[in-house]
Amino acid sequence: MPPTVLMEWINAAHSLNVHALGSGNGSELCRKKVGGTGMFQDDELIHDFVVESSTHLAEIEGQLLEIEASGDSIDVELVNTVFRAIHSVKGAAGFLSLVVINSLAHSLENVLNMIRNRELVMNKQIVNTLLRASDQLRSLVENVESSNDVDVRDLIEELDSIVRQDPSASESEVINSLEEMVEHALVLDDQSNPPAPHDTAPHDTDPHDTDPQDTDPQYEEIMESKETVAVTPRNVREGGKEPAASPNKPKATDSIVRVNVAVLDRLMNLAGELVLSRNQLLAAVARGGREGLDTVAARVDQVTSELQETIMQTRMQPIGTVFNRFPRVVRDLSSKLGKECDLIIEGNEVEVDKTIVEAMGDPLTHLVRNSIDHGIESPARRAAENKRPTGTVRLHAFHQAGKVCIRIEDDGAGMDPVKLKTKAVEKGIISGEQAAVMTDSEALRLIFAPGFSTAAEITDVSGRGVGMDVVKTNIEQLGGTVDVESELGIGSAIHITLPLTLAIVPSMIVSCGGERYAIPQTNIAELVRVPGSEVEEKIGRIHGAEVLRLRGALLPLVRLDEALGVVRPVDYQLESNATSILVLETGQMRYGLVVDSLHDNEEIVVKPLGKHVRDLGYLAGATILGDGYVALILDAVGIAMHCNLRNVDSVLVNEQQQNKTASEVHRLLLFSNHPEDHFAIPMAMVARIERIKASEIKVVGGQNILVYRGASLPILRLEQNISALYPETEEQNLFVIIFKIQDREIGLVAPTLRDIRDIEMIIDSKTLREPGVLGTVVVDDAPTRILDLVELVRIRYADWFQPETIAQPGKSSHPTSVLLAEDSDFFRNHVTRTLESEGIKVVGAVDGLDAWENLKTMVDEIDVIVTDIEMPRMNGLDFAKAVRADSSTSKLPIIALTSLAGDDDRDRGTKAGINEYQVKMDPARLIDAVRRLATV
Repeated sequence: MPPTVLMEWINAAHSLNVHALGSGNGSELCRKKVGGTGMFQDDELIHDFVVESSTHLAEIEGQLLEIEASGDSIDVELVNTVFRAIHSVKGAAGFLSLVVINSLAHSLENVLNMIRNRELVMNKQIVNTLLRASDQLRSLVENVESSNDVDVRDLIEELDSIVRQDPSASESEVINSLEEMVEHALVLDDQSNPPAPHDTAPHDTDPHDTDPQDTDPQYEEIMESKETVAVTPRNVREGGKEPAASPNKPKATDSIVRVNVAVLDRLMNLAGELVLSRNQLLAAVARGGREGLDTVAARVDQVTSELQETIMQTRMQPIGTVFNRFPRVVRDLSSKLGKECDLIIEGNEVEVDKTIVEAMGDPLTHLVRNSIDHGIESPARRAAENKRPTGTVRLHAFHQAGKVCIRIEDDGAGMDPVKLKTKAVEKGIISGEQAAVMTDSEALRLIFAPGFSTAAEITDVSGRGVGMDVVKTNIEQLGGTVDVESELGIGSAIHITLPLTLAIVPSMIVSCGGERYAIPQTNIAELVRVPGSEVEEKIGRIHGAEVLRLRGALLPLVRLDEALGVVRPVDYQLESNATSILVLETGQMRYGLVVDSLHDNEEIVVKPLGKHVRDLGYLAGATILGDGYVALILDAVGIAMHCNLRNVDSVLVNEQQQNKTASEVHRLLLFSNHPEDHFAIPMAMVARIERIKASEIKVVGGQNILVYRGASLPILRLEQNISALYPETEEQNLFVIIFKIQDREIGLVAPTLRDIRDIEMIIDSKTLREPGVLGTVVVDDAPTRILDLVELVRIRYADWFQPETIAQPGKSSHPTSVLLAEDSDFFRNHVTRTLESEGIKVVGAVDGLDAWENLKTMVDEIDVIVTDIEMPRMNGLDFAKAVRADSSTSKLPIIALTSLAGDDDRDRGTKAGINEYQVKMDPARLIDAVRRLATV
């Protein structure tokens, strides 16, 4: 029976007074249904009640806060919405003999009825009581099996006193319950996963901002126990015990996913297609031989891929289900700490796998609490520093590069890197020598160290030295990364990057000691193969640590066999004398992992580990490969921690600084179409590289097509599109460089890969210039043509490109207008040509000062600023600071267009007011960023 039909039936019965709290025939009928336990025993009805009631109650907290914010001009329809939700829960609970839920809902309904009839004036005390009542009601529903044993008489009396307008149960009771309210808001949504220990102080704490009241022992007990209100001892009737759930009875609050009917229809259709494909496969096998088998196998592969994608859609949930709890957290914690704070939420609609959504609740709670407790100053202190008395916390979610990014920003006190380093040395977390060579960015990351805290004193909110390390660990366990940015006196930001899903993970398969392992591609930055003749030149030791010299930088190395304690068989031999290295990124560090050999990419399904290896931090799980072999999944972060790479990384800081140059370089993928015909592609545009058989490329309708991951991938050959030499011989195996243009993946054939290198861009843009070729650089004494991938695709697939005109709010409709500051004639012309081909108007400037002078005269015409960093007269950072300092231009979005930007460069850019960094040689992402920021 659908839950909605159930609720209509129950409400109809309620209208006839057939419910548990009634009398006469109604009560007798109910008693026949509930048996001797006092609760309805139909598991399906109970389950449907929980589903429908949870839906009704999900939005009530936000609605009550909206009602409070409206002040005297109350939205009666909004109050009616809340009233109807509570009324539905009350009626259903009464029919099912859930007497406590029914009683509490009835009292809550009475208060709401007076509010909608304007018989009661809303104030903060009443809202506090309503919020606590809705919290308790939601908790009772989620713990429906034990709800009749919970004592809510005090809360019901408080609601009834409001209806009676009895002043005896007002301010004192509200104040005494405020701390309980804060805990309600923090733990109510995390019953299935116990919260991690509460947070540390990632911001510098002013002792004068600390809550002057002593900690309530009862509140402290709740904080330590992490129990929800519905099951804490003081809420259970005296002498009563929480009834144990039957081992054979499914819990009514099992995880539930609501799925669009259209998605279910598609799943049904795909299931039918899979059955047909299976029948065709069985018939082909029965015939014997290979005739028709390849076609059927390709069809099975395509249907399976589509089925996998559609099933993943059923798991995707908006991040707003987590974000929507924080208005309450910010409201209650601000009141407790005597601060004023606004919360801005952006990106509620961003979808993530349900598992990740549920797991992110607790880490985000820690971070939001930190922003209020240690970031936002007291109104008096903010006023003394010429800040607005009300602070701001911003939650922002967005998709980027196939991942989900979440930023938690505040405009509070910020963090002092010097103080952080001093405190870390005092606590023995780092040595004085390490502190001396630390950059500001590294100092800020000390907040993630176990036991680190700058809190002046331990409070019920934070200061015990636990929390931020737990946040980092929890995020990394999800395959994500976390980083921090801060400027003293300006504010702080925590940046979280997460995968879209955990169910199926694209991975690289590697071998070590005869065993195969899987490494998630999300951690792999690049692959490096060092020939035996170059090992001594490129791999060495510095201060006892093995390092790889990679394009002028020093990369710590880990040998997988040593990290895992692999003992090779006596007769084991490596496939070649070359050294295979995966360059791994973990968010806060980068290192090389040496393996015996590399295999293909494979999408793996993660399986949990057994008890005997579950605690090994460098393993993330196991998987079954396509040939039935069981492979362990390596954890990039766990390996780094296991090998203590953090200390090695700090030792290399000085060496890294010495290797930095001021020259503008770009990272290029070098390859040859012919031994005498060399090309380069910006690495920023490369999604991945696949090795295929030449015979897999088919010619269909005059176009080269590769059947790839269940779909048709367009393939470009240089000799068919530009003046390029044909390969000398038709290779059996080819490399295909995959990139994305206009949200479509395309492959470019690369017969021979040469290297990935940082090249100083001294470009000849005239000699060999043609459509699809930007210009020529000299690499290893050989002319190398740099390809313009966007122009190449435009030549072949012109219909993919549709210029857009974006109407700006408050302005007349006109093409998006960009002010471009770039001192290089080549790049300025290239970027201008690229943007204008998309219908975007460009105003060029030769440096920051020229751009600033132009901006002052045409501020109303500019939508987005795009600026280089290194320029004469006024560089990009100074230009950005000037824009932010002027009230007429301060809101304009700024994109920094650069070559290679490290963490320190990005930190300086963020402090100067830059919104985003984009790579110069990636026009597709630049166009996307311009369009996105132009509509903000």
